[in-house]
Amino acid sequence: MNNPVQARNRMGPAEQAVSVKRMEPSAQAQLGPLGLTGFIVVTTLATGIDAGIFPEHLSHSVLPLVGFFIGGLAQLLAGLFQAQRGDTWHATVFGGFGLFWMSKALLIQWVLPATDPALRGDVSALFTLPWVFVVFVLWIGSWRIHLVLLSTFTCVLVVFVAMTVSGFTGSVIWNRITGWSGLLAALGATYLLAGQIMASTWGRQVLPMGRFLAPEEHPEA
Repeated sequence: MNNPVQARNRMGPAEQAVSVKRMEPSAQAQLGPLGLTGFIVVTTLATGIDAGIFPEHLSHSVLPLVGFFIGGLAQLLAGLFQAQRGDTWHATVFGGFGLFWMSKALLIQWVLPATDPALRGDVSALFTLPWVFVVFVLWIGSWRIHLVLLSTFTCVLVVFVAMTVSGFTGSVIWNRITGWSGLLAALGATYLLAGQIMASTWGRQVLPMGRFLAPEEHPEA
């Protein structure tokens, strides 16, 4: 059996440096992947219901719990970490979406059941409407980072617009647009997550992102 210490001693200085970089975690782990994980899980579940893939009753039995802790708390923690690092865009995205899902979970669990069924769509749409403007501003910011993020956030913007229109009009078509756009956004976020995890474990960028900015300006993007 090969001795890993002896094998490492046979490496040259450059090979040893790469090996250490790949195997040893940094002193402070990044929380961007945690935020993306929360986004992927809750978006897949919520928009999968809107797309008609998952049964509707999940929105009342499972979504509040997943939304508050996984979509909400996980993204909020990631946002606070990004704020500490001075990354305003990601701090706003993760922190904002974390608060969105924590409040939406409470809306689904307690507010909507006590609301007149004829008004539930309007209440949900009114809750979502201000976020359309927030997401639009964040979408503009994504134009300066990279193509994968821009594509993902374009889908997110469509989700919020369609969700608002669907709530006010009760349109099934707009509800389906919400669902499928959200699933595309979750797919894009999965690619981003894979890129960040592989970059962390391999010690270099593996998946292409179509970057607009230098990596040091947005190292986790």
